[in-house]
Amino acid sequence: MRGTRTVRVPAEMERVFQQAERLVAGYFATRRERPERGSIEISGERYLLVRAASLSVEFFALVRELYGPGHDAQADEFSRNLLYDLSHGLGRADARHFHARMGLTDPVARLAAGPVHFSHTGWAFVDIDPRSCVIAGPEYVLLYEHPHSFEADAWLASGTFVDAPACIMNSGYSAGWCQESFGLRLVSAEVACRACGDSTCRFVMAPPDRIERRLEEFATEPSRPASRRRPYGIPDLVIRKRIEDELYRAREELEQRVRERTAELERANRRLREEIAERERVEAELVQAARLEAVGRVAGGIAHDFNNLLAVVIGQASLLERQLPEGSAERGMAGEIRSVGQEAAQLTTQLMGFGRAGICRVEPLDLNEVVRANLGVLHRLIGERIVVVTDLTPDDVVVRMDRGQLAQVVMNLVINARDAMPDGGTLTVRTAVVAEPASAPQAVLEVTDTGSGMDEETVARVFDPFFSTKPGGTGLGLATVRRVVTGAGGSIEVESRPGAGSTFRIRLPRAPETRQPCRDGAPGTARAGEAVLVVEDQPPVRRMMVRALERLGYVALEADTPEAALRLLSAGDRRVDLLITDVVMPGMNGPELAARAVALHPALKVLFVSGYPDDALLRDGVEAGRMELLAKPFLAEQLAARVRRILDT
Repeated sequence: MRGTRTVRVPAEMERVFQQAERLVAGYFATRRERPERGSIEISGERYLLVRAASLSVEFFALVRELYGPGHDAQADEFSRNLLYDLSHGLGRADARHFHARMGLTDPVARLAAGPVHFSHTGWAFVDIDPRSCVIAGPEYVLLYEHPHSFEADAWLASGTFVDAPACIMNSGYSAGWCQESFGLRLVSAEVACRACGDSTCRFVMAPPDRIERRLEEFATEPSRPASRRRPYGIPDLVIRKRIEDELYRAREELEQRVRERTAELERANRRLREEIAERERVEAELVQAARLEAVGRVAGGIAHDFNNLLAVVIGQASLLERQLPEGSAERGMAGEIRSVGQEAAQLTTQLMGFGRAGICRVEPLDLNEVVRANLGVLHRLIGERIVVVTDLTPDDVVVRMDRGQLAQVVMNLVINARDAMPDGGTLTVRTAVVAEPASAPQAVLEVTDTGSGMDEETVARVFDPFFSTKPGGTGLGLATVRRVVTGAGGSIEVESRPGAGSTFRIRLPRAPETRQPCRDGAPGTARAGEAVLVVEDQPPVRRMMVRALERLGYVALEADTPEAALRLLSAGDRRVDLLITDVVMPGMNGPELAARAVALHPALKVLFVSGYPDDALLRDGVEAGRMELLAKPFLAEQLAARVRRILDT
């Protein structure tokens, strides 16, 4: 064992304690006593001088007086507990102040300053046992002796006999200093005391949950013969500190469990709110979908009636236009009526596409032609504050799609770009051909706006059904675009940044064939004796078709109901080469009439006409190419060309 002037320590700890000796000695070297002010200062800090006996033997006697006769045990227990807790707190406070003042951070260096400080303040000389294990963990144990403890000296000087260790404040202060040094909860108990007749005052310090085992291990007094060794019991204050520590840990565990349970409940509550919000969203989507379906059905019925009216306007205007002299004002007026009627018909077709899918008729289409046609129709929807720029490739850019679906794609992208520029801007529509790879060339359609743009989160969801950033938006426009484009074997992508506008780019397989001119565009005349039976329940539409066929030289027969048509066919006294029938009529529908008519005349050919944008009765047959359908409204020339083509097939 080696030491310094104030402590005795194991050899391996000598260096750190020598450093502590110099540090503490320097601290206490600047002592200044000023009786005129009643102060004692050390390194600028004010200190108090207190008689040792007043905090030991005299304090116990005073408390016994307060408790009264017959209560010495309770009074002594109170004194021990109070002095221990007070000194433990003082030890922690002094250590914290001294460590900060001297800049000590190493746990062992911080501990080493404690015993030296202890000696300089008059508590005791410290002798540390080599069996000590000073580590920041549960195995921490510090064995030490105070050969000159102020408390033991006070008791011995009073001549008062004690049967329990008396160095309470020495124990508490030491444990408080070491606890602050290592950041480890510690408790100290005296296992031998000179006030009890032992040769020295010996202490054991350990964590509260290990202290009892350490006391049993180091409680013997080796300097006494075994026959004279005093039985040792664990002091009540140590048991109390252990119980306090257990309660502390239990409280910490309880608080941790409460925190974890609270966090779990918060997560569950958040998930519940999210599920409720998701359910409400899905319910709202279902309601919206049902509303759209209902609107689509109603719109389909309205479209049927509206298309019947437009069929009369367009058909009669085209007939009138052909009859009037070339260059006359009247012919020009008739042409304007026909043109406006056709524009109204195209608007009806496109608007109905939002509600219902319509019959899909895949054909080669000139992408540039479809873009030009739709931009012309959408001019009024775009508005005057937006400048429309077209950059259409001169190359042959043909795709195979349904004309109505391709028009719907163009319209949705243009309207989306318009909505992104409420204060005006530039809308650019561009087409291009990508020839690479040669095995799969692509047609490209780009729609660019100079609007507000979108952040990454919005871009990620922009094609989700029912997702919309516009107040009152359905969130179906771009979802429909992606469905149509992917259904045609293409892809769609978007580039956008906040404040930098957006570009939607569609890539479609380029068709190998070129766009064929519409064969319905050139009217054909009748051949000798060819007869056509027109079945239509709307008299104006029926009369328009009959008049157009008669002017082309056909024998035009008419019937206002399917039953009347069957009676005419059953008579067998008239030649009928072609049956033209409306699809939706009271009683028997068009396909049923056609089936019964062909049963009567196997060579009879059939052309269906309909004002519905989606005729479920004909969808499979038309898309498979087994049935011919002419959508209302139509020009007299289109009717004539379709009739001629069917009869020539």
